[in-house]
Amino acid sequence: MSSSKQFVKNFLILFSGNTVSQVIPFILAPFVARLFTPQEIAIQENFLALASLVAIAAAGRYEFAFLIPKEEKSARQLMQLSLVIAVFVSIISCLSIFFSSEISSIYNTNELESLIVFLPFAIFLMSLLSIFNQWMIRRGNYPLITTSRILQSLIQNGGYVVWGYAGWGVLGLLFGWLIGILIPVLALFFSAKIDLRSSDFNSKEIKEIAKEHKDFPTINSIHAFTDILATQFLIYWLITRNYGAAALGLFALMSRYVRAPLTLVGSAIGQLFFRDFGMASGDHQKEIAIFNRSLKWMAAFSIPAMVIVVIWGPQIFGLYLGNQWIQAGEMARLMAPAMLFNILSGVVSGTAILKQKQKFAYMLSLIGYFISFIALAAGSWLDFSFNSTLLCYSISLSLYYLFLLFWYRKLILQPIK
Repeated sequence: MSSSKQFVKNFLILFSGNTVSQVIPFILAPFVARLFTPQEIAIQENFLALASLVAIAAAGRYEFAFLIPKEEKSARQLMQLSLVIAVFVSIISCLSIFFSSEISSIYNTNELESLIVFLPFAIFLMSLLSIFNQWMIRRGNYPLITTSRILQSLIQNGGYVVWGYAGWGVLGLLFGWLIGILIPVLALFFSAKIDLRSSDFNSKEIKEIAKEHKDFPTINSIHAFTDILATQFLIYWLITRNYGAAALGLFALMSRYVRAPLTLVGSAIGQLFFRDFGMASGDHQKEIAIFNRSLKWMAAFSIPAMVIVVIWGPQIFGLYLGNQWIQAGEMARLMAPAMLFNILSGVVSGTAILKQKQKFAYMLSLIGYFISFIALAAGSWLDFSFNSTLLCYSISLSLYYLFLLFWYRKLILQPIK
């Protein structure tokens, strides 16, 4: 089978599963949006931002090195290393329980305090999901990846509805999310555990392979941490503190449902890009072809979606989710350019990793996120309306992601030294 046909086949497997997993929340969205208030959505999003801040690097990001080793033994040792680090970090995160009141006061949201006890468990599950997903990508087991995503979506969103009708409020949102992560983690674990051979566990060799791929914990993990810090943690904190939990709830729900269709396509194309680009490493013609192909596929889906959002955003949100969410549609209009360029650059972001330019990529991210955060903060300091502040934020992010796209392409085209 040609590489192009194989790409289409793998894409369809991932896309079909991702489509089902994203259709489920869209079907249940009218119920979820009417069962929970913007304030309750905001509390859940702040909790998830806290968990993601740690979980994104809880395994040292070694799981993203699984595709690099040619030998299976080395790859398995990387997985073992990732699991050990994830367990250690999750245990350390239990200390957060003793600072629950301080954490909630940062957001000026008392309801968050009672949820901190679940933070270590959430961090552990998220890190395991990332580890096992990346292992299945190396294995090329795309059907299992799609199945796990469908399970996650069905259990999470079904849980929201069940516990929402039961009147559990924020706790229902959290339980639905946690159980929705737990089930696919177990499904992936039972498939991956056959590769966790105890005979491969050699502390000396694992130390050597950890050192060989040290850029992942020392550079890539800090880069990923900064991404979550800048795009979720600090942003959510700033919005909650300066514009209130209701504003964050509207913003977060808007991001969730506008990004969802793009993410389901982008994650499938991005995973295939990372694997195919890695296999074509060193062949400029193949690399640029894979790069262009991935962007064209993503653009074909994302541009029409963003046009629809810009034209009919408020009407769609009001009709489908209820009148209390019309303002979220206005926010979607303002954020459409930033979300478009974000998903396009995200699909090919693996270029920096595979070209071993993680240090420079991290520096660029610091500059880009600093400028965009200043744009958002300046709006609140100058007493702009929330929508005016979002427009400044969207413009700054759009320019940053557009620059990244040109830089990724330049990395591929530059001659090998």
